[in-house]
Amino acid sequence: MADLIAHLAPTRLLPEGHYGADGAAGVSARLVEGLAAATLVARRGAAGRLAAACAAAGLPLADAPRLYAGAGLEAVGTGPGRWLVFAPETGGAALRSRLAALAADLAAVTDQSDANLVFDISGAKARDALAKCVAVDLHPSAFRAGDAATTLAAHAGVTFWLADAAPVFRFAVPRSFAPAVLRALCAAAAEYGFALAGTGRG
Repeated sequence: MADLIAHLAPTRLLPEGHYGADGAAGVSARLVEGLAAATLVARRGAAGRLAAACAAAGLPLADAPRLYAGAGLEAVGTGPGRWLVFAPETGGAALRSRLAALAADLAAVTDQSDANLVFDISGAKARDALAKCVAVDLHPSAFRAGDAATTLAAHAGVTFWLADAAPVFRFAVPRSFAPAVLRALCAAAAEYGFALAGTGRG
């Protein structure tokens, strides 16, 4: 496996293409473009009121590691009173303003649109490959559609969730660590065939 990517600069994203075993890819990854992101952090003692305010605006929230969707937003619980919120096709400033208006004085809002790269990881062998990368039980009986986790992958803190039971896992990866995380995923998925899209030619 090391020979497949040894010639590529470790600080750059792997270029799109097929890696590892020949034939159909058992694991596919695609860089997701066009998402704005922000953190929503409840002020002390305000998590319940914040969740109620969001629910009233059409975004049901709970204080748990889950995916919540509504009002054109997706929010992922990342810790007590903390969510990472995404909106498609909108600027980071617009999302931050929308969340700040919604939360009033109940939460702190920070634009994270440039902080992370987002990847969709799918395929018949996606669970097997990801099990080599994260210390989370990904068996279908333990990690179901909508479940989320914030953990380490390739020594980087990542947040991921099961977008649907196909399976499609969506990963938010710190931008500066994305090359290392992609290399780890490539190594884990090579035996199944790994198809990467959206990262250009390197």
